[in-house]
Amino acid sequence: MPETRKQFYLEPGRFEGEARVMEVREAGNGFAVILDGSLFYPEGGGQPCDLGSIDDAALSFVTEKDGLILHMLESKPDFGPGDRVLMRVDRARRIDHSQQHSGQHLLSAILERRYGIHTLSFHLGLSYSTIDVTCPAMDQEMIKALEDEAEVFIAASHPYIPHVCPPEDPNSFPFRKSLPKSGEQIRIIEIKGYDWVACCGTHVSSAADLRLVGILQAEKYKGNTRLYFVAGARAASLLRQRKDSLGAVASTLGTSPEEASSKVEALKARNAVVESERATLVRENARLEVALRALENAEDPSKPLYFTFKDKSAEAAFETVKAGANRGYSTIALSAPDKTVCVMVPQEKSANLITSLKTLLVEHGGRGGGGGNNFRAVFENRESAGLFADSVLSLLG
Repeated sequence: MPETRKQFYLEPGRFEGEARVMEVREAGNGFAVILDGSLFYPEGGGQPCDLGSIDDAALSFVTEKDGLILHMLESKPDFGPGDRVLMRVDRARRIDHSQQHSGQHLLSAILERRYGIHTLSFHLGLSYSTIDVTCPAMDQEMIKALEDEAEVFIAASHPYIPHVCPPEDPNSFPFRKSLPKSGEQIRIIEIKGYDWVACCGTHVSSAADLRLVGILQAEKYKGNTRLYFVAGARAASLLRQRKDSLGAVASTLGTSPEEASSKVEALKARNAVVESERATLVRENARLEVALRALENAEDPSKPLYFTFKDKSAEAAFETVKAGANRGYSTIALSAPDKTVCVMVPQEKSANLITSLKTLLVEHGGRGGGGGNNFRAVFENRESAGLFADSVLSLLG
């Protein structure tokens, strides 16, 4: 059988057309359709496949094997060998993939030409794409410079030009990456006069089609850097979302989007002061709670202090057991809202404490741990937390 004619290369702007069915074969849990020519790009080169339909049959996947493009269907189609069928490509998906792939070429080219940073890999994802590059770190200044330079190409409508070798001579192109070692025909994507790289994916015809390239973040990855980016409609959509979100935040703060950042910083500073004052009050309240309970236990100072808080946090429970231990008491505090039990004893009473409490923790189905003279346990429900606290009281009493 002759190889499938790759119409997605010959007519990249065409999303609907006819083809003749060459074969329909069973494949795994579905069926594979082979046509004499295909508008559907098969998965490869880091780019997902096109989807769409053949007549009324929806495609689940498209792949290439031994020169034949296999159009995968979940059930047997109504057509068969020799029939003429109508191909409909999911236009939005194809354009999106072309924009992301072409955006990657542009970013990789700028990194290579301007900074000497090589591209290691590319992944085209559902929400964003990633490029792994040979750079130990990338700061915001460099990210901004990279985006600005990409914008120069977009504003100039810089052409993307496909080449096929042969008939063209691959030795006539100054590639930034070594050519694959293959005797097969090679497809070259050129960003006119700037970058040349072997690539089997689909691409825009002009950088203007990218509309916008935005780098979302750069993170260290295995000694290199992973860039997260969006291009085209994805970038425009993300820009609108963030603009709306910023507007909503500014409205909530009672300020303009331009002043939102400074307003947030002022609120953070004020919150830090309030948080410090709140923490001081929690500690002071814990000391008072312990002092009152100690008076109640005056006749038996060796008796552990036991607190059950119906409306206080695990933080308050911890500060309470800490205050109790500082006064020489073994102390237990249960935070009912957080289903957490805190335990702390004076240092001289801490021998074997952790081992004993871990045993109780397993028996009551909790999780947690500690060290030295303190322990914290968290439970799925208040009842289990209360039973654990009672068991600790029996152990320490």
